[in-house]
Amino acid sequence: MTGVAVLLVLGMAFNGGWRQQEVQTAPRASAPVLSSSARVSLAIDTTARPPVSTTRRAVRLAPPKVPYRGPGTFIQAKLSQKSTAKRGRLVRYDVRVERGLPFDAAQTARIIQGILDDQRSWRGSGDWRFELVSSPKRADIHAYLATPATTDKLCAPLLTRGSYSCQNQKSVVFNAKRWASGAKSYGTNVTGYRRYLVNHEFGHTLGRNHVGCPGKGRRAPVMMQQTKGLRGCRANSWPFPQR
Repeated sequence: MTGVAVLLVLGMAFNGGWRQQEVQTAPRASAPVLSSSARVSLAIDTTARPPVSTTRRAVRLAPPKVPYRGPGTFIQAKLSQKSTAKRGRLVRYDVRVERGLPFDAAQTARIIQGILDDQRSWRGSGDWRFELVSSPKRADIHAYLATPATTDKLCAPLLTRGSYSCQNQKSVVFNAKRWASGAKSYGTNVTGYRRYLVNHEFGHTLGRNHVGCPGKGRRAPVMMQQTKGLRGCRANSWPFPQR
């Protein structure tokens, strides 16, 4: 073999080896960045899969942890917000959140006011309008978000048994256990359940009493005790859902 032939063979061997090293596997998809404060549970598919595929992980937020018992003292929401309704009897209320609960008082007050000022809420009748006030002295109604044990105390002699909420004279008491997790009748729709809860308990302050399911497959009236079950009705958060 001549010197030129030897060089050609060595060059081919070298180039073939270089191409073999260039073959790389596709990069793995990076995992989603989650806040360190988020409480999540990851349902991961552990079955074998090709390295070039991407598989989404199901992320489900866990409800905030609510202690059964709290100190019985409250943080007042220093927030005022007028109703956008132009007519109807004015009802002023304030909001308080028990210390130690994982809920901000001002944010809770905004949620409640947003529900009560919705046209599908009681203001939809034209008879009522609600105004959030920061001073307890100006309030007609006091709204509490409380631990289950404190809810039982504030609701007595009504029996809430650590599981329910109530309206007791000038107080509306929301059980934080329900505020965090909702109820079986609403499934994972905690937002829908909160809307129902606010409208139901404030409905009592307007003189509304409990009613039953009007018929299988129909919307449950907001004054039905939907926390305890739907009895054939469909979950409904609003007094006037079609507005």
